Amino acid sequence: MSETLEGRLVTDVMLAQPKTVPPSATAAEARELLANPSVQMLLIADGDRFCGALTGLPDDADGLALDYADPEPESLPPTATAEEAFTRTAAHPDRRVVVLDDGKLVGLVCLDQTRTRFCGRAR
Repeated sequence: MSETLEGRLVTDVMLAQPKTVPPSATAAEARELLANPSVQMLLIADGDRFCGALTGLPDDADGLALDYADPEPESLPPTATAEEAFTRTAAHPDRRVVVLDDGKLVGLVCLDQTRTRFCGRAR
C-alpha cells in the first residue's frame, strides 16, 4: 500500500456517491450493467436506504434484481479506520466493501485490480 493510512477514516478513502440502481431495477437491467468489466458490484438503494448488493446473476434470472441481491454484504461503519477498510477490502473477493450507517448507504470502498490502491477520490 503506497498511501499513508495512519489517522485516516474509511470516509477519507471511500467513494462517497457510488452509483446505485433503484429497487425496481430488473434482472435484465442489472445484467447489462454487470456486463461492464468496471462494474464489480451493483448497489441497490431506495434513496439513501441500502437494499442490497449484487455481484452476479444466474443466467436464467428474471424479475427484480433485488430478488438476487445480498441484503447484508460485507460492510463497514463510517467510523472504521482506513487501515481496517484496506485490510477488509483486500481480503474480499470482489475488492468492494459497502459503507453503511444504520441501514443508510454512505459509500463504497474499492481497491484497484492490483489490490494496492483505493479506487476513486482516494488515489
